[in-house]
Amino acid sequence: MQTAIADIQKKHAGQIDHLDLELLIAHILKKPREFVLAHPEYEMSPLKIENLKLKIAQRMRGEPLAYILGYKEFFGLPFLVSPATLIPRPETELLVEMALDEVRSHQSSIKNIIDIGTGSGNIIISIAKAIENFKFQISNFKFYGIDLSKDALTIARRNAKKNNVDKKIKFIHGNLLTPIVENRELEIENSKMIILANLPYLSREIYNATDKTVKKYEPKSALYSPQEGLRHYGELLKQIANLNPTNCIALLEISPEQKVKILSLIKKHFPASEIECKKDLASKWRLVIIRL
Repeated sequence: MQTAIADIQKKHAGQIDHLDLELLIAHILKKPREFVLAHPEYEMSPLKIENLKLKIAQRMRGEPLAYILGYKEFFGLPFLVSPATLIPRPETELLVEMALDEVRSHQSSIKNIIDIGTGSGNIIISIAKAIENFKFQISNFKFYGIDLSKDALTIARRNAKKNNVDKKIKFIHGNLLTPIVENRELEIENSKMIILANLPYLSREIYNATDKTVKKYEPKSALYSPQEGLRHYGELLKQIANLNPTNCIALLEISPEQKVKILSLIKKHFPASEIECKKDLASKWRLVIIRL
């Protein structure tokens, strides 16, 4: 027996957030959410209703909606996600926006844009996609996404293809900048580059205090970093210093309470660098820009 959307919503009201329920119904029907809102009389088959019940149960157990749906929107684009990747956060859009500002300012000299810890590829793909809309020559740009997780790189490559930039981005398996340093064919020497990094930055205390669903479902390796959340950035800064770059801009997403400590760490490696900090929409320190 088929059942109308309105009756299904009434039956499951209060079990999960109403927006989540609308998105789950839309997902199962393979329709936009607007369809669910506009057609409360539309009837769902028993098979689809059973599928919906399973997904509602998943959500009630605390599984992130993005993992249930299999995707998350970021910077206006759809991104596939899996338990192998961190779910893209809205605050990370600041990193993309500031990176695009740097590209606009230095478009004639930038050659390489490198995303460290690319995960689902949301950062580098969003930038490559946005640059397509810029009114200048982009043929000289080279995009790289690096990650230690092969499973994450599989998702990133699928996302690049989904957003039609798979021919522009080279995804590489490796730790931080190591594959760039070791592969001289990438021609990074004596070229202006932008390095993007949204590395694990939660300290033990902050990670332990995060919502239990985050700890249960999202990869700890993409969230937690020892040494008060700064070990990964310490290693990256050391690698950048060893490159001895003369023309580099690095954008690092951080946890707000790390501002003073990461500035000290940056000055240790790059005493003559120009450093700028940016707040996110919640007025929390979220981004550090280093110009070498």
